Amino acid sequence: MGLTEEVIAIVELCIYIPIFPLALIVIFRHGWKKQLGWIYLAIFCLVRIAGAGFKIASVKYPDNSTDLEWSAILQSVGLSPLLMATMGLLKRITDEVSETIPSNQNPYGNTAMAGFVSQSRVGNIITKRATAISRRSRIIQIAQLPTMIALILCVVGGTDEASSNISEHSTGQTYTKVGIAIFIVIYVLLFAMTVITAADLGNAPRGEKRIYFAVAAALPLIAVRLLYSILANFTSISNFSTANPDPWVQLFMAVVEECIVVLMYTLAGLTVAA
Repeated sequence: MGLTEEVIAIVELCIYIPIFPLALIVIFRHGWKKQLGWIYLAIFCLVRIAGAGFKIASVKYPDNSTDLEWSAILQSVGLSPLLMATMGLLKRITDEVSETIPSNQNPYGNTAMAGFVSQSRVGNIITKRATAISRRSRIIQIAQLPTMIALILCVVGGTDEASSNISEHSTGQTYTKVGIAIFIVIYVLLFAMTVITAADLGNAPRGEKRIYFAVAAALPLIAVRLLYSILANFTSISNFSTANPDPWVQLFMAVVEECIVVLMYTLAGLTVAA
């Protein structure tokens, strides 16, 4: 039997069902304050498990259009929790660095040197640097809102595109394209924040550096996954058709990238101290 969407769905189930409980372990292990990135990772696993289940059901029962519709919708929303997981992990690193260089505290304590540093250019640099890091953390947090908006647009768009009412297909495509455009902006922002954070990585604890490297390694993979969505929604190339994509293209430009990112983030969560 050759590669089909059903085979890909079965592979996804075999991967994400075991990863999901591991993601839950990471969530409870790190506590509420530092678990945000892994919450979205667990949500992503659920989305992929449900989507694969509906895909298999749609093949087994082709007369049931609901299964096919839900499979298409869940396939279209995968980027959002993956981007939000990345933002959550990057924010964690930024917060850790911000705590290491507090903007309202002199690293020399209450000494004569402290008074000199607080009035010197060095003191100003330390303060400005910590303030910039804290501001960066807020930017990452605020960026979650447009990501959620993009998710809603993709859900609405996927629903309209899968509708039996042909008149809704055009509107659905528009919603999906706007959602993908927002994802592109969020990705560029994430890339920029990751590059900027590299300058402060020396102040992060060793474990947090491991998370940073996981995020940095994931960005090229997410870029390929985003490119797949762009080609699927903004071009008429048959291999990237949302209705009937080439299974090999889907495997190597979407499924593999997602699996590697999820595995890297889960491994980082299991190995980093809580």
